[in-house]
Amino acid sequence: MKSVWYKPSQKKVPAKVRSTARDPVKVFCRIRPLWNDESCVKVTSQTTVSLQPPTAGSSHCLANYKEILYTFKHVFDDKATQKEVFDHVALPLIENLIHGKNGLLFTYGVTGSGKTFTMTGEPQDGGIMPRCLDVIFNSISSYQATKFVFKPNRMNGFDIQSEADAMFDCQNELYAARPLKIQRKKESDVDLNQRIPDGTKIENVIEDNTYAVFVTYVEIYNNAVYDLLEEIPEETISSKQLQVKIVREDACHNMYVHSVTEVEVKSTEEAFQAFYKGQKRKRMAVTTLNSESSRSHSAFTIRLVQAPLDSQGEHVLQDTKAASVSQLSLVDLAGSERTNRTKNSGQRLREAGNINNSLMTLRTCLEILRENQLYGANKMVPYRDSKMTLLFKNFFDGEGQVEMIVCLNPSVEDYDETVHVMKFAEMTQEVQVSQPPAIKLDFGLAPGRRKANHIFKQALQMMEENGYGGSQIPEVDIGLVYSLGPPFPCLDMTDPSTDMLIKDLATFLELRMKRRSLLLKDWQQKCQHFHNKLREVEKEKLLAEHEHSSLQNLIDQERNKVSALENRLVSYESELMNLQHQVKEKETYLVSLKQDLQNQEMLLNKELLEKERLRKVYGDRIAAGKESVKEEEEEVEFKTQMKEQEKKLRKVKQNLTKDTCSSRHAPVQHTRFLATPSQPPVAPERNNLVSHVRGPLVRNPRHRRSQTVGDEIWLDHRPATAVELGTVMQPRMKRRKSVTKLTDIKHVANPKTTKYCLMSQHQDSSGELETHLYKADIFHTAEGGAQVTFNDVDSLKQQSPIATPSRKRSASTGELEDTETACAVSMEEYKRARH
Repeated sequence: MKSVWYKPSQKKVPAKVRSTARDPVKVFCRIRPLWNDESCVKVTSQTTVSLQPPTAGSSHCLANYKEILYTFKHVFDDKATQKEVFDHVALPLIENLIHGKNGLLFTYGVTGSGKTFTMTGEPQDGGIMPRCLDVIFNSISSYQATKFVFKPNRMNGFDIQSEADAMFDCQNELYAARPLKIQRKKESDVDLNQRIPDGTKIENVIEDNTYAVFVTYVEIYNNAVYDLLEEIPEETISSKQLQVKIVREDACHNMYVHSVTEVEVKSTEEAFQAFYKGQKRKRMAVTTLNSESSRSHSAFTIRLVQAPLDSQGEHVLQDTKAASVSQLSLVDLAGSERTNRTKNSGQRLREAGNINNSLMTLRTCLEILRENQLYGANKMVPYRDSKMTLLFKNFFDGEGQVEMIVCLNPSVEDYDETVHVMKFAEMTQEVQVSQPPAIKLDFGLAPGRRKANHIFKQALQMMEENGYGGSQIPEVDIGLVYSLGPPFPCLDMTDPSTDMLIKDLATFLELRMKRRSLLLKDWQQKCQHFHNKLREVEKEKLLAEHEHSSLQNLIDQERNKVSALENRLVSYESELMNLQHQVKEKETYLVSLKQDLQNQEMLLNKELLEKERLRKVYGDRIAAGKESVKEEEEEVEFKTQMKEQEKKLRKVKQNLTKDTCSSRHAPVQHTRFLATPSQPPVAPERNNLVSHVRGPLVRNPRHRRSQTVGDEIWLDHRPATAVELGTVMQPRMKRRKSVTKLTDIKHVANPKTTKYCLMSQHQDSSGELETHLYKADIFHTAEGGAQVTFNDVDSLKQQSPIATPSRKRSASTGELEDTETACAVSMEEYKRARH
C-alpha cells in the first residue's frame, strides 16, 4: 500500500519554472426576483449594473441623486435560470477539476439575497452544487476505480491500495454495517426521485486514468470549524455534540481540516445523501429578514483523485508520483446583516457579530493582496485572523482559480447593504491570482491501454464462446509479419519428363525473393527510424548534459554565495552578541543610575517636607507672638482707659453721696417705669451709668434685631425643650417649618426651603436666659443636595429692668465692688468679641 499527498500540481514547481501568468478573480452578479415594484438595481447590459439611490432617505441625500455603475464578468438578471448560471460560472471549473486544477467558488451577499438558492437550488431546479456532481459523474462514470483503491489517511493525503486490499476493505465494510432501521420519511426530507439531473458531459477526459470522487462538508460557526459528516449516531445527534476541528498545514504547505470525514461516492445520489446528512446538522435560525437564515459559513468540497493505469491497462499504477488530487470548494457564505434591521439579541447577536468579523477579515485580506500587487508592497496578509480565510489561503496564494457570485436583493430597503457589497465586489475584481502551470508526467506508457485491454478481453470472450476460432473474432492490425512464406515444395522427381516441378520451384523462389526484398526494405526503414530516434536521444542527452553542467555551475556559485553569507552571518552574530552584552551592561548601569536618582529624589523630598514643617511651625509661633504682643498692648491701653473711667466714677460717686444726704430730708416719690412699643423701657440711673461707662450703643443698619420678615420659607431648627419668649423680642417668621432634629436630608434639600434658622438657649453668668438665633441661606445644588451658608446671628437676652445687683463695700478701700465687676465683665465681653 502506497500513499499519495494532496498536491495541486502533484509536485512543487521551482520558482524559475513557474508561470508568471495571473488571472483576476472572476466576479459574477446575480439579481434575485423582486416581489414589488420598488427596485434600486437596474441591469444595463450583460456586464454592467446600475445602482440607483432611493427617492427618500439619508442614503439618497449622501449619494446626491446620482446613480453608480458597476461592471462584472457577467450579470444575471432576475429571469436567468440555474442552468445559465451553471454554464457560465461552474462548468469551466469542472473542466479544470478533471484536468487536475483546483477551484474555489463562493457566494457573497446580504441576508436573503439568494446565495443558498444559487448554490443548492431545488430538486426540480438544481443549483451549482448538484449540477457539478452530475457533470463529474457523467464524464468519469466509465473510468471510476474500485472503492477503497484510494483511501484517505486523514492527513490530507490518500493511500493507494491494490485491488485485493480494496476488496478486503469492502467486505469489512459490509460486515461492519449494522442493519438499518426502517425510518419514516419526514416532510422536511428532500425527495431525490423528483430531481432533474443535468446531462452535460466533459468530452476530453483522459481514458487511460482511473478516478475516484471524495466529498467533505464543514461549517465555520463562531470562528470554529465543525465536521458535518462526522460519524455520530443520528438518534442523539445535535450541533453541540460536534467536535471542533483544527485547520493545519500538510507536508506540501496546503491548508486542510485535520481528521475531517471524507466520504467516497460513486454516484450523484450518494453525494446528495452525504450533503443532506450534513445539511440537517447545519446551524439555521429564523430572523427578521429570512425565515431560514444560515448562521455559519459552509464549504462543500469535491476532491477528484486520478492515477494512470499500468502498462497492461487493467490496474492502477502503484507509483505515488503518478497520482494527482484536485479539489473544487463550493462555499456558501453567511449573509452580512445589520443588528438594527434584524433586531437580533443574545445568541443570534453573537452569531451575527462573528459572521461580520469573518467577512471583514476576508475583505481585509483581499485589500492587502490588491495593494501588494498594485504597488509592489510586501504587507503580511492576515489569513489567520479568521478560520475561513486560513482554510482557503492556498487559493489566494496561486493554487487554483477563484470565482465569486455576488447575489443582490434589489429592494430599496437593502440599498445601504447593497452599496457595501458592490464596493467589495469591485475591489475583488482587481485582485490577481497566479495560475500554476499544468505539468503532465510522462511514464513512457503507450496511450490507449484501457481500450486495448478492453478489446483483448472482448476477443478472448468471443474466442471462448466460439471454441477458439470463428469468423466473429475482431480484426486487429498487428503490423507486418516477418515471414518469407510457406515451406519449400517437394523436390523429388519421379518422372524425368515432367518440367512443371522446375517451373513451380522457380515461381516459389521468385515469390520468396520478392517477400525477402519487402522484408529487407521494411527492416531498413525500421533501422533508419531507430537510428533517427537514437540520434534524437543522443541530442537530448547532450542538451541535458550541457544543461546539467550549467546548472551545476549555478549550484556551485550559489554554494559559494551561501558559504560567504554564512561567514558574514557568523561575524554578524558575534558582533550582535557583543552589542547585546554592551546593551545589558548599559541597562544595568541605567538601572543603578535610576536607583540613585530615586534615592536623591527621596532625600530631597524629605528635606523639602522638613523645611515646610519648620516654616509652618515658626510661622505659627511668630504669628502667635505678634498676636500676644498686640493683645498685651491693647490690654494696657484698655486698662489705661478703665483707670480714667474709674476716676470719673469716683467723682460721680462723691456727687451721689452728697445728693443722697440731701435727699434724706426730701419727700419720697415713687417713680414708675413705663414701657411702650414705641419707647423702650428706661433703666435705673445706675444702669445708665454703666452703659455710659461701656460707651454708646451701636446700631447695625443691616440687621433688624429679633425680627425676621419676608415671604421666604424658613426651616426653624429649635430645641425640643425650647422656652417660649413672651416678649416683643419674639422672632416672627411668616412661612416656616419647625423641626427639633435633622434626621433626613430632605428637610434641608427641599427645593422650596430657602432660609435656615438655628435656635440656641442657655443661661448666662447671672442666671438670665439668653437666646441665640443663627441664620443662614440655603443654596440648592444640581445633584439634589444643598449648601447652608451662615450670614447672621441674633442674640436675645431677657432681663428685668428694675433688678438691682448685689452691692458690697470693700473693707479696705471702702469702694463699691460692682464697679470692678462691671469692668471685669466688660473686659471678658471685649475678649470674647475679639475671638
